[in-house]
Amino acid sequence: MLTRVIARSVVIVSALVVALTAGAPGPVSAAPAGDGGGLLRIILSSDPGTMHFGPYPSTTGDSGTCGPDWATDTVNRFFMIKQVTPTTFSVVQKFKGGTFLTPGSPPFGPDPMRNSPGACDSSDGTPPGMVADGVTGMFHGYIDMTITAAVYSPGTAGCAPPCFFTADFLISVFPAGFVRMDNAFFFHYVAVDQGLVFHEWRNASCTRGGNHGDIASASGSAVAVPFCP
Repeated sequence: MLTRVIARSVVIVSALVVALTAGAPGPVSAAPAGDGGGLLRIILSSDPGTMHFGPYPSTTGDSGTCGPDWATDTVNRFFMIKQVTPTTFSVVQKFKGGTFLTPGSPPFGPDPMRNSPGACDSSDGTPPGMVADGVTGMFHGYIDMTITAAVYSPGTAGCAPPCFFTADFLISVFPAGFVRMDNAFFFHYVAVDQGLVFHEWRNASCTRGGNHGDIASASGSAVAVPFCP
């Protein structure tokens, strides 16, 4: 689920018994298909301190500013992890080649009011809207996170289909549990024609410029408040 909230910590604790050693990982090289490293989709970054993971095909809900999921997304997730201290990690999740289809699906959708994704945020002056079922478009984006964890296990990385939550991947590499803090995010959505009155939505943290525009079929009745100053 693509829920973007800033300055909120998420604590995940695993009940697994893990016989792994915390600390900096050993070297992991790029590997051809069929090799263990290739199956885990692990490659080394040009920065020797950063590891790349993915792609992980994902089908997930997309939450709007009003709360419920406004669309269902199909996207490839990628992760970059850099160990900063023995228990602190910089994690960037990238979403590439994404498509969306309205409305959102269970368990967090559909939005019964069919509110557009930007309907409840008045920061940029875009009026509240609603979005019809069957609207399709494209998107990409990223989330910048800080993870605190005692155990880091890149060799167990994975995100089994449908790879619905970011935490599905994070628990695979931080199997003893973790605390997640979102620092910033930025997503860009575009839909062409389809009778829309707004075709482009930027969903971003205030540190990345805030929300702008919308994906909307008509005006709506949501009560909007500013998310950013």
